[in-house]
This record gives sequence, C-alpha cells and structure tokens, in this order.
Amino acid sequence: KELIIRSGFNVYPLEVEAALNAHPEVVQSAVIGRALADGEEEVVAYIEVRNGAGPITTDALRAWLRPHLAPYKRPSRFVFMDALPAAPSGKILKHRLPS
Repeated sequence: KELIIRSGFNVYPLEVEAALNAHPEVVQSAVIGRALADGEEEVVAYIEVRNGAGPITTDALRAWLRPHLAPYKRPSRFVFMDALPAAPSGKILKHRLPS
C-alpha cells in the first residue's frame, strides 16, 4: 500500500522520499505508514546516510523538511540504517524494513 492516511490527509511516500533524498547526506530513503493503536497511521522514514558523512540528526532532517513538506507529511519517526534492504535490481524492499 503506497498511500498513508494521517489525520485524514493523504501522504504519498514518494513525495516524502524525494524531499529526504534531496538532503546532501542522504543516499536513499524509504517511507512507510505504520498503524497506531488509535487507528491512525504514522509516517516513518528509513534513512541510509552517505559513507563518511558526519552524523545526521533527526532534528537536522526535520529542519530540512520544514520548508519542503506540509506538517502532516513530515515523518514522526526516523530510523537510520547502514543499508536499506534491496532486491538485486536495487528496488527497496519496504516489507523487510524493521518495525
């Protein structure tokens, strides 16, 4: 499912990923929706950072996204990974991302 519904608004992961991938220290990202106990979904971003890049913080990514995305589209959680799970073709396997 590629559409995330957050507080009644539609969030398209591709749009959020494009904003994240534009950051100079981000190699690639994957954005998914995770169900919350109250029936809502949260936007979760998985981030692969460039080798040799200094540590990037959640606050830095939030500041980067502020002028690019509406508040409801911004991830509520960021997960930093050494590498995102990918198929041999390079496609990110979102179903293999950790919870």
